[in-house]
Amino acid sequence: MKKYLVILIFATVYFGFNAPELKSQAIDRQGILDSLTTIDPEIVSYFPRWKVCEPDLMAQIYSAFVYKGFKKDNLSREDIEILASPKEYQDEPFEILSITCGKESMNAVQISEVMSSTIIGFLNGEYVYQGLDRGMPWETRQSRRDYCFSDIPREMPVTPSQADIIVDYIERPTNVDHAFSLSLFEQALKVGESGFWIRSIMGTDQVGYPFWTAGESKILLQRPLYINKDPQTRKGIPYLINAYLGGGYRIQTGLDNDNSLMSWIPNRLLNAGPGGKIVFGTDVHAWFMPEAGLSLNLELPLRKVETETIDIGTYAMIPTEQLGREIEFDINDPRTFRINHVAHLLRATGQITAFYHWWLDKKNPENYFRFDLGINYSEVVETGVYQEPVATGEETRMTTMNVRNLKSYKPEDIAEWIHFKLEYRSQAAFPFGASVQISNQIFLGRLYLPLLGNWLYLEGKYSTPLRDARPFEVKNFFMISPVLRLTI
Repeated sequence: MKKYLVILIFATVYFGFNAPELKSQAIDRQGILDSLTTIDPEIVSYFPRWKVCEPDLMAQIYSAFVYKGFKKDNLSREDIEILASPKEYQDEPFEILSITCGKESMNAVQISEVMSSTIIGFLNGEYVYQGLDRGMPWETRQSRRDYCFSDIPREMPVTPSQADIIVDYIERPTNVDHAFSLSLFEQALKVGESGFWIRSIMGTDQVGYPFWTAGESKILLQRPLYINKDPQTRKGIPYLINAYLGGGYRIQTGLDNDNSLMSWIPNRLLNAGPGGKIVFGTDVHAWFMPEAGLSLNLELPLRKVETETIDIGTYAMIPTEQLGREIEFDINDPRTFRINHVAHLLRATGQITAFYHWWLDKKNPENYFRFDLGINYSEVVETGVYQEPVATGEETRMTTMNVRNLKSYKPEDIAEWIHFKLEYRSQAAFPFGASVQISNQIFLGRLYLPLLGNWLYLEGKYSTPLRDARPFEVKNFFMISPVLRLTI
């Protein structure tokens, strides 16, 4: 009996002194288990990854994270990313390694605890998601994912989001070497790493006249002049100074759309004058705060309009009786022709504004804002239009010389001098952008939405005067256009 008592006492003393060691071994075993379900961030960029954009699946994944006890403040329904192991054979489903929702992630073990095998089968491509065969294995051996998702290119550093910290997403992205965008509003081309752009723009959005309502288009050459050397901001703002130079020219479209594909768009009432314009602009970022700076845009006519022979079929004109004013030559002018119409010409325009770029979270730059506030100037002049007999018949002329009761439209009160613009962009599962602008007392709204992937979008613009519309202004102008966007 004493023998057994000695053995019992010895065992109690031994295990008492070695309990911490045994406990630490248990913790080490748990650490080993965690390491088996954790992937080294250095190699994640080589694994298949995709963002989920199917609303039903996004809601169920979000609910699973909430059920698991993750903080709702760290979760995002719109930012769900799946990480999978590379396939050994093309016809097998993916093996999901982790799912990230906002700032939180679940590994494979946690996923199997809170998600059903059916949901996992939808996500990895084992089960059919769409149609009558929903929830059934694919009949063919070819595994597939038939829900809304967007693949993330491999061999890129892993980040909580695929959004890049850039200031322009559609027309002029700065995070690519080659880019091309094509729409009815603007065409832009970038070749190489120099930051050099060629742009063709229809309309003068800065004063609230989009598309053909301005009666003019322009071609611009844009290039950077000074590199941003600040390591904290140069990824999103690579250059502190960007300048562009080009010319504006008169367009002849938009006059009579009744029998065309554009019959649903209001006719143009404004013209650019003969002789063209010179266009110059620059964005100068503050060296001490590159997110902020000053922007300048000038569009100046190259020659003064006095008396010009014109093609009557290419100018928008308004009968003089609609203006409620008697438009006629001065008594001392030798011309005795009757002025039947008035043509309005858009002349000098310009803006100088302060701007600020703001990303809500630079580590996850999905939400971006730009603010512009400054001074606007625009000038529209009236010209009298008449027919003058010549040897071959009649010629149509426009003139501003010695004509009574012609008006010019310039800023007259503070509201017409103010230029304000707010732009927002989201680069989450559905990249889209919107902006609102008040300039020249005209509201201009813009919205673009994705149609197919990240290469085909739909863009719309709407403008309306916030004051009584002038004779040359369209009260409600709305225009949509597809946008083709290609980047390398």
